[in-house]
Amino acid sequence: MVHTTQVLTTSCLGRTCLKWQPDGELTALDLQLVLERLAQVDEDVVAILDRTVDEIPCPSIS
Repeated sequence: MVHTTQVLTTSCLGRTCLKWQPDGELTALDLQLVLERLAQVDEDVVAILDRTVDEIPCPSIS
């Protein structure tokens, strides 16, 4: 039997990398992801999320 080794290319996009805008702010998606993760452990963040006008789906958490 021949064993083949697969080279896995990994990307941190959507998991551990934060993307920043030219003005130094987080991108809207990353800000939403951070707030959703914080809301899981901090009830005060839930109020911030409730005030967010644009709802962005969060595939990595849901």
